[in-house]
Amino acid sequence: MTSGPRHAINADSVARHTLANGATLLVYPNPASPSVAIGAYHAAGAVLETRERAGLASLTADALNRGTANRTFLQFSEELDQVGASLAFHADTEYAALGGRALAEDLELLLTLATDVLAHPTFPEDEVGRVREQTLTVLAHAEDSPGSRAARRFRELLYGESNPNGWPEEGYAATVREFQADDLRAFHARAYAPTSLVLAVVGAVDPPAVHDLAEITIGAWNANSDAATPTDWRQALAAADAPPTVFAEPRREDLAIEGKTQTEFLLGWLGIRRTDPSYYATIVANFILGQMGLGGRIGSNVRDTQGLAYHASSYAVPGLTRQPWSIRAGINPANVDRAIEASLHEARQLAETPPDAEELRLSKQALIGSLPLRLERNDGIASMLLMMERYGLGLDYLGAYPGLIDAVTADGVRDVTAAVMADPAYTLVTAGPDLSPA
Repeated sequence: MTSGPRHAINADSVARHTLANGATLLVYPNPASPSVAIGAYHAAGAVLETRERAGLASLTADALNRGTANRTFLQFSEELDQVGASLAFHADTEYAALGGRALAEDLELLLTLATDVLAHPTFPEDEVGRVREQTLTVLAHAEDSPGSRAARRFRELLYGESNPNGWPEEGYAATVREFQADDLRAFHARAYAPTSLVLAVVGAVDPPAVHDLAEITIGAWNANSDAATPTDWRQALAAADAPPTVFAEPRREDLAIEGKTQTEFLLGWLGIRRTDPSYYATIVANFILGQMGLGGRIGSNVRDTQGLAYHASSYAVPGLTRQPWSIRAGINPANVDRAIEASLHEARQLAETPPDAEELRLSKQALIGSLPLRLERNDGIASMLLMMERYGLGLDYLGAYPGLIDAVTADGVRDVTAAVMADPAYTLVTAGPDLSPA
């Protein structure tokens, strides 16, 4: 069921508070919906781990709800099931995060459970073992997936293996296999603190009442005295944003996976930060290059016109650190080199020649028009509020967004594409059947 907001989402309609323990609370009342969604993030991502401990942040987040000082995993699950609610946790390179949904009348339960899991996890040995085995199963499946293998190696080559952006969030089988409950307890004690927490609550709620409720739940969480500070996290993030080694020539690796009949490739460059002023020109350029319709110019040429790919598109990943701008395709192994050259041709064309007025207009129209669809559900609104806070965009961002997109010029599209994709030293990884000459 969809239940979009009845009034604008801006600084007047979103209540923002700093709780007693330093956590930030964002509340948006959406009376069109009988339910409530919560979302949160805080500074406990993989930037706080080393490559030798890759996957520790992710495993810690995955195991948070497997037992606390107040309830077992079974009790946690039953309390949610009894009211049809959900609450899940995960971690990425920058942050650990949670998301949950319930009827509005069960918000207190949702916040109580979230607080218990964040503040008082015990990481029982048997439950940690189960989560570890589940992660190892996921990693084993990824080893057999051409797309996953290509993506993992692409990041390793692009960033270098000492940068947390360069290893999988889930880690490696060799690192995950070694983690014990004490490792997760130590990471939680060091990385989890309310001072960096941002919590969004959206739905059929009264903002002052939510503020009061948040103070006695999330606001009552006191950090471990040895926990990392936001400054520690910012320093780790800055280290992850250090420029990687510069290469003068393209780098290519072909990964052979036995039993596969299709090749996946990932071709790209290091792009920009989400906070860069040229971000809006970049997303317009990326939409033209590899998203419009069924894959933009790349999809039209590589898949439709030449018939070289099963799928082809481009992605400009947002982040607080510089993230990839890449082209991805699934192809018949016999067409690999032709598909790569056709993809590079489209990137170079956009880097040299601005798009025409109609192509630019349609791209802007699609990007602006898709925004309301992302705000049809409470969890979509919560995610948007967290994104606005994460990147320092301000609570009036949604009102400003159409103007930011509309201000992008054809020359601006060409220039941002040239700044990244005109660099001849791209990174390329293919994965699938052996491409070596017979």
